[in-house]
Amino acid sequence: MPIYEFKCTNCGKVFDELRGLSKRDEEAICPDCKAKAERMVSSFAAGNSSGASASSNCGTGGFS
Repeated sequence: MPIYEFKCTNCGKVFDELRGLSKRDEEAICPDCKAKAERMVSSFAAGNSSGASASSNCGTGGFS
């Protein structure tokens, strides 16, 4: 299940929610002030075309 990042339109709090793909577009509510929050674009979800993260392809040999 993906984690989505939201930012409150009232107080500015940034928070994460774990929700299924079918609920990704549902409204999120700020846990602090209970106002509406907007989904943010997360920068940490990037990967390469093979689906592996960049750190796994560094070629350093990993664990001994």
